Amino acid sequence: MARLVEALNRFFGRVEILALGLENERSAAEAALAKGMPLEAREHARTILSVLPDSAVGLALWADAAEDAWLDQEVVAALTDLAKRVPWRADVWLRLGRAGQRVGWDGARDAIERATSAPEERDAARLALLDLSDLDLAAGDPARAQRWLDRIPAPLTTVPDRDVALRRAECALAYGDLDGARAAAEILGEPTAIEGRAALVLARLALAEASAAAASSAAGSSAALPPAVVGRALDLGLRALVLDVPGAAELCAALVAASRDVLVVDRVRRVVRAAGALDEPTWAAAFAFAEGRRDDARQALARGLSAGDRAAAAALLRMAVETRDLGALDALVARGKAKAKDEEPRGAAAPPLPPDLVRLRDAAAMASAGQGSGALDALDAVTGEGAAWADDMRRAIAQAWVPPADGPAGARAAAAWSDVLRELARTAKLLDRLDLLAAIEALAVERERPLRAAVVGEFNAGKSTFLNALLGEDVAPTGVLPTTATLHWVAWAPDPFARIVVRGGQDRVVPHAALKDTLRALAAAGDKVARVFIYAPIERLKRVEILDTPGFNAPDPDHIAEARRAFDEAHVAIWLLDAPQAMKESERRVLSEISALGVPVQILANKADRLKPDALETVLAHVRDSLAASAIASLTPPIAFSARLSLKGRLGDEAALAASGWAEVEALFAEQIVDASDALRERALRRKAGRIAAELAQTASARAAEDREAGRRARAEADRLRASAAYLRRERRALAAAIDKALEPARRELASDLRPIAALPEERKRTDASVRAYVQERLVARLSWPLSAEIARAARAGAEPAARGVRGASGADEGGAAPSPRAAAHVRAVLMGMVAVHDAPDELAARPIEGVVEAAIDAFAMALSAEAEAPVPPPASAAVELRAQALRAAFEARVTPASA
Repeated sequence: MARLVEALNRFFGRVEILALGLENERSAAEAALAKGMPLEAREHARTILSVLPDSAVGLALWADAAEDAWLDQEVVAALTDLAKRVPWRADVWLRLGRAGQRVGWDGARDAIERATSAPEERDAARLALLDLSDLDLAAGDPARAQRWLDRIPAPLTTVPDRDVALRRAECALAYGDLDGARAAAEILGEPTAIEGRAALVLARLALAEASAAAASSAAGSSAALPPAVVGRALDLGLRALVLDVPGAAELCAALVAASRDVLVVDRVRRVVRAAGALDEPTWAAAFAFAEGRRDDARQALARGLSAGDRAAAAALLRMAVETRDLGALDALVARGKAKAKDEEPRGAAAPPLPPDLVRLRDAAAMASAGQGSGALDALDAVTGEGAAWADDMRRAIAQAWVPPADGPAGARAAAAWSDVLRELARTAKLLDRLDLLAAIEALAVERERPLRAAVVGEFNAGKSTFLNALLGEDVAPTGVLPTTATLHWVAWAPDPFARIVVRGGQDRVVPHAALKDTLRALAAAGDKVARVFIYAPIERLKRVEILDTPGFNAPDPDHIAEARRAFDEAHVAIWLLDAPQAMKESERRVLSEISALGVPVQILANKADRLKPDALETVLAHVRDSLAASAIASLTPPIAFSARLSLKGRLGDEAALAASGWAEVEALFAEQIVDASDALRERALRRKAGRIAAELAQTASARAAEDREAGRRARAEADRLRASAAYLRRERRALAAAIDKALEPARRELASDLRPIAALPEERKRTDASVRAYVQERLVARLSWPLSAEIARAARAGAEPAARGVRGASGADEGGAAPSPRAAAHVRAVLMGMVAVHDAPDELAARPIEGVVEAAIDAFAMALSAEAEAPVPPPASAAVELRAQALRAAFEARVTPASA
């Protein structure tokens, strides 16, 4: 920045200095400054001020000399007086603010803000806006920092403003906006050897991108970062550290603390040793963390905290985040409370935790207390550097809700279904997935229902006969033709009856004896049977409900589809093979489908009474080999029996029962199905809930991607509006003249409208309210829209690069967009004000109105700025996506070969 005296010499004459014989002092002071002798220049400046205390040149010389001599208190004193003489000078306010910061002056920030309000001194105003952005970034307020940056006009050249891009990247990283940070980083490019701050930004971005990629993987954000990413981040971070960039030490220390790579730790140790900083609490703690001495690390940072070392507090915060160390956060809170107690007479100090880390700590406490849903709600608001830790917590909570499976028979430990179903239902509602909400509610009901066993196989495999044998009564209809077969759901009821669900018709309730005839009659009438519910007072049905499915080789595709739907409703499937022709290719294909769905299967070979023992053993060996070749598992090895003889035996024929092989089937059903009903139901619930969780996660990710794209378009549009507003303010005088000429046709129409008023007496023109109202209405009607449209066209043309970036989203064409209602209203207000203050409003149509147009341009620019700053609430889809992904990952992590 140029010396103040050089700038002020052009605006202030030296008449007084010459008249008082002080010209030699002035020239001697400037010569001393040029020779690098600030103290000598200071004496000459003081001499001038002793004679002429209010001399702007003398004050400027004193400020320049004191600044070169590092006498910041004097700089503040000189510039404070100078600012009173030249309050319109942005460079004076800027230097005053910067000097004030160095000495801790309370008015430093106000001075810098005054520097931003001098539109004619763009360079100084730009530097002031950058300084304010830096102050707010350091204070942890990236939103306010971003607003200062938005006020900086776009450069007139095509070369982007790297200073602005650097700070935009820092703001985006503080927000957790990786897309915004990447866009800004592209402008920065590869930093030079002396661009330490840019190197630090790129290091933080590399780590944030790697953490985000890890968080989206199945392993979650707790997965180790790729060595290449850590290496690049360390290279950039060490460059920033050597250049003493604020924040570089904390980043490098955090990398060391989280590292277990001896080479990385040793490399950083050499750099720190060369800087003589090994004994500093931050570095002592970092190396202790890296070597597994966590207690030593905390003690080192506690020493720094006790000594009032702000860097130690920042390092402890950063290391707590990197190492997921809740104990470190507790230590900081305890230190903050102790400090508040010590300073109670002067006002208690708040615990030194950022809001995100307070939420993390609260969420951890709630999760430990079993309040997982409340913890997830708290984590929804965590962004920025705490986001990866928050995602780890989400996944830990979800995994605690879905404990691991135990044993080949399925899950032994029940999931926390109340929490799981509540979370699934919440997500389904937020995503408007009412179909899945109904499925979730069905799972809640299913938890309280008996186990469901589906009896499946091809037509004429003896499924209904097996079912009757299993229940010990002739309940399910047998001998029904394939064309009339449908799903039979057999359940307990105190009285025996059947309910036939007819598609598009009324349900039929009939006794068991009439079921077969009713089904035949419905088929003959062309009615479609959707499902048959058979109820019977059989004790076994209180624990296990049976689904008797249509045959897979039935000719009706609806029956095949119904059989497949039974797979999803069943907790376990019992597949009946026709022993004389077991394991046909069609059966193997459907069994593979059941296995892929994760439904446990038990294979039974029916009609064993039709084969001799040797042939039967050959069949069973063939079945076992076929299952193994197709990777299909049976709960127990396949069993051969005769359903026909079993039913006879269950109805009283002892000889038939002994020859049927039923005893082994009965034992299997009791041990592997009835006694294992809780485990089988748990396994089925997990399978279904896992599918719902996966579908919700997919929907949430798609919704979040749409919202991110909408946010990108909104940011691009806001950038365009800011660029347009800056262009209008910068070029308003030139634009006003051109727009005034473009309004000639509208003004001619206005003149025609106002011609009747010309014949009125002058007194009435000035005093009659109705005449003034008519003029105002005509002027606004004729000029407001053309004026607004011309300004909008100029604004669009002035920010064409930004406009090109959002045209596809907004639908604007090359001719420019129509003015927004807000901007048009601002222009109308200017025109109405012009009529209100003008003595002869009817004469406005005949004279140039460049001044009014210029005011309208300013008002239009204000409207654009207001639209650009309109707060856009962050969409909840990002948090919904993270929660949905965490629950999906929990179910996927619990999938084992036994439960797949």
